[in-house]
Amino acid sequence: MKITLLAPTLNEIEAVRVVLPKIKKEWVDEIIVIDGGSTDGTVEYCQNNGYLVHRQKGRGYGNGMRDGYSVAQGDIVIEFPPDGNSPPERIPDIIKKINEGYDFVVASRYKAGAKSYDDDLLTAVGNKIFTFLVNLLFGANYTDVLIGFRAYRRESFSELKMTAAGLDWSVQMPIQFAKVGFKIAEIPVDEPKRIGGQRKMSPFKTGWKILKIIIKELHNSISLRYLPT
Repeated sequence: MKITLLAPTLNEIEAVRVVLPKIKKEWVDEIIVIDGGSTDGTVEYCQNNGYLVHRQKGRGYGNGMRDGYSVAQGDIVIEFPPDGNSPPERIPDIIKKINEGYDFVVASRYKAGAKSYDDDLLTAVGNKIFTFLVNLLFGANYTDVLIGFRAYRRESFSELKMTAAGLDWSVQMPIQFAKVGFKIAEIPVDEPKRIGGQRKMSPFKTGWKILKIIIKELHNSISLRYLPT
């Protein structure tokens, strides 16, 4: 099966210079850089080094990933933020897990055997609270619902109804995979510190968006239960 890697960027020139060259050509069939409007030379660097760059139409992480999915050719899609937080050497491991028959695989920084070197107290507590809520409300068994490094089968993803435009995309996806009942797995993957650039996540603003998408997905689930048959 063909494999596409989507690399979302927004002013990540310092990181992409380090991270993208470490992704070996034999691991994936295509790499698509999804750029959200970089002004620091990220796009020029990627184009000059042979990477396909797609400039997303709307603002926000979710809009970028939706654009990326629409142009991806792979049967398996990997979302891989090249900001330094995701170790490229673990790409073969997430592919291997998908090939074991899973529909959705998460590279968890909180699964036993992994560690985050980028978390502060606020983000660590917030991530674990949101993961707890997703597990409790949707009958899932995740250890990390917000990490951006993940992989899924195109045929499975096509059954989801993803609407999130921003970083709430990250939590809506594991919720929907769980709600549909797809086969899900996690692998333990360390989260290194990001390389340069600025963190795009504002803890309180992003946290509020995530909470709203959780409530929306719960409301949709409850509504479906009471639809007339």
